[in-house]
Amino acid sequence: MENKSDGLDETTINVAQQIRILRERRNLTQRSLAEASDLSRNTLSLLERGQTSPTVSTLKRLATALGVDINAFFNPIDEERVVHTKSQKRPNLELAQGVMSDLGVGMHDQLVTPLILQLDPGARSGPPLSHDGQDFVYCLRGEVLYNVNGKAYILESGDSLFFDGHLLHRFQTTAAEKSEVLIILSTPHESIQYISEHFPDEQDPNN
Repeated sequence: MENKSDGLDETTINVAQQIRILRERRNLTQRSLAEASDLSRNTLSLLERGQTSPTVSTLKRLATALGVDINAFFNPIDEERVVHTKSQKRPNLELAQGVMSDLGVGMHDQLVTPLILQLDPGARSGPPLSHDGQDFVYCLRGEVLYNVNGKAYILESGDSLFFDGHLLHRFQTTAAEKSEVLIILSTPHESIQYISEHFPDEQDPNN
């Protein structure tokens, strides 16, 4: 994990506080939680002090050990009907190939899943997959190649794609610079579920 003690962002600090609060509510020591989540005690200590940002894999381990949804690490889930997310306060998950922002955190009885994927050059999803519901994709910048049901679709800034999720699909970036897409899923997904399905090789490089 990369040390980020300088210039900590607010999301990292909030995640750190939530990890500690959830651990203490369950009367767990750092050592016991570290063992249950297969992390080193030093790594957990750095996370709780906000001195490093957790990866998707790390959050998944901690969520399992604590028996909570991964969204609990960002903001307490209140029964909100309006969720206003400022760009600098997005709940971000760092990936090996970019960053994912879950814009639906906090919405009560969520019916759709709005995500923003910031993808590095050369980023690609795993093998073709299918799922329930429908996918809407809007390219904000860069260029992304989607393959849906065996047909290729190139998305440049301003382009969109809408398809049934049961059709086999995958994607990859084709631009030399970073690409960014807004993805709206018509069914509620946990952000970690989306990552696990579309990026099966996503692993914590420090464990």
